Amino acid sequence: MANFEWVTKAHRFVYEQTNGWVGGWLGRPMVLMYTIGAKSGLPRTIPLQCYPVDGDGVLVLASNNGQAKAPGWYFNLKAHPEIEIRLGRRKLRARAEELSAAERAEIWPAMRRQNPGIDGYAARAGRVLPVMRLRVLP
Repeated sequence: MANFEWVTKAHRFVYEQTNGWVGGWLGRPMVLMYTIGAKSGLPRTIPLQCYPVDGDGVLVLASNNGQAKAPGWYFNLKAHPEIEIRLGRRKLRARAEELSAAERAEIWPAMRRQNPGIDGYAARAGRVLPVMRLRVLP
């Protein structure tokens, strides 16, 4: 298992065991996404850096750490957009929606301010990195 996978497992464990009290990464906000595997149909949990949006959810970036292929969770969200998320101590129902090119271009500068490394991810990946809105449901 690659080092990054161990970090992800440890992060997810700490976030869940502390009920969201501990869960940020390098001072950046994080979300836990509870998805269903697109191929397997099995439950998956992934911690991700998130970008808060006007009170109705968060954005997540399908960068896969700058890999050429989008992360598995992106395909899970496309196949099963109704998910649960944990934002801090709150567990919420949400719906995943991919931003359009225009929406992505509009929000990208704000995401860059929060995480200057995203342009490097995009350059390494050689692809447009999808941005997903996790819209909180009532």
